Amino acid sequence: MHHSHAPGSTTPSPLTLGTKLSYAVGNVGLQMLVAAMNFMLMIFYTDVALVAPAVAGAALLVGKVWDTVNDPLFGWMTDRTRSRWGRHRVYLVYGAVPLGIAAAAVWMVPPGLSPVAAFLWIAITYTVFDTLMTLVQLPYQAMAANMTTDYDERTSLTAHASMGALLGFFAGSVFMPVLVRAAPDARTGYALAGSCFGLIAGAAVAVVAWRVREPQGGAEPAADASDRQPMWDSVRETLRTTLRNRPFLLLMSAATLVRLGLTLVQASLAYFVIYQLQGDKGDLPRYMGTLLGVVGLSLFVWKVVVDRWEKNWAYVLGLVLCAGGLVALYWVGPGDQRLVMGILVVIGIGMGAHWIVPFAMVPDTIDHGHMQAGERKTGMYYGLYGLMDKLARTLATVMVAGMLDVTGYVPNVAQSASALQGITLMTGVLPALCLVLAVPLLVAYPITRSRHADILHKTR
Repeated sequence: MHHSHAPGSTTPSPLTLGTKLSYAVGNVGLQMLVAAMNFMLMIFYTDVALVAPAVAGAALLVGKVWDTVNDPLFGWMTDRTRSRWGRHRVYLVYGAVPLGIAAAAVWMVPPGLSPVAAFLWIAITYTVFDTLMTLVQLPYQAMAANMTTDYDERTSLTAHASMGALLGFFAGSVFMPVLVRAAPDARTGYALAGSCFGLIAGAAVAVVAWRVREPQGGAEPAADASDRQPMWDSVRETLRTTLRNRPFLLLMSAATLVRLGLTLVQASLAYFVIYQLQGDKGDLPRYMGTLLGVVGLSLFVWKVVVDRWEKNWAYVLGLVLCAGGLVALYWVGPGDQRLVMGILVVIGIGMGAHWIVPFAMVPDTIDHGHMQAGERKTGMYYGLYGLMDKLARTLATVMVAGMLDVTGYVPNVAQSASALQGITLMTGVLPALCLVLAVPLLVAYPITRSRHADILHKTR
């Protein structure tokens, strides 16, 4: 099967700055929600809604297990969507408002629920939110690969999207605790902050739906025989194709380990600051802000490194820096504020690589798969990548909930030595181990800049 390319597809028309910025706005809204949940959701459930860590962890697990199913399912769906709104945009057009409402509901747990009721409440609100999030985020990400096939133009679009993601991430993790403290009590604070965030996310998705158009022709695969196959056959076949793609597997495995490590850090950082450092809850935004501010500034540096160096080596360098900083957290005691700030700067520089490099690598591995299989299945790759990403986040959530439960964590009081030990392990040592395990996979990654040029040449 051969694709008809848009006229002049050898030199795609560059994307306008307006398009890149509008595309990035979507990430601001989506990542605000992700960050607030990564950093604050667990501590909101345990310390504010007063749900036992095991109950909260188990309820989140329900949503996250469904999430692992819905990713490939929706990936398959978007690859087959035809509508007057375009293939991916249609999901943003109709998903914006429901997503905003569902996001707000997550932060509203009625007081005094029994463990069973708390479990059901969390499981249902989180699952509904998560379903809508996938329905919007998957098509949003897939749009990027379809907007241009140019190697450097794609890196540029990715960089803009990463900046948007970072701004959103920064806003989510820093403003959530700030808004909560401004309210008369924490419960009201979280409900208000959650509503604000939901509103902003809905608006941001609407901006992308309104301002960004998908190209006609060129990157749109024609309807072909595989569209008429029964769904499971087509899923099986696409999975087979995807799993034969060695560069993609190496990258996905490495990124999954990194995601596991970084999610552990994010979920545990609030506990670490409050209980191990014995900081005030007001210190939280400062630490979050420092960490993410550094990540943001480092993106510009990483962009230069990625343009000069091979992508996989840039990623390795970032992971080594990040792991070094995380291990150092083990020796931090109460009141070592300055030391922690210094360590967070090193961790942030390292983390910056994960914000930009893997997303610039995924489309290259899709091109490689296109060369191998002769057809392009963007949605499935992003679906599988997203699936592994979600599994890692899920595992991290379960590990944090489990560790708190096993080590005898009690909310809002000084912790026992074993609980502190658990919190410190979850924040530094275990995440560092995950990052170190990803390094050999990246060293084995075969696509270089020159290899990519060959691949494009062969698929033209």
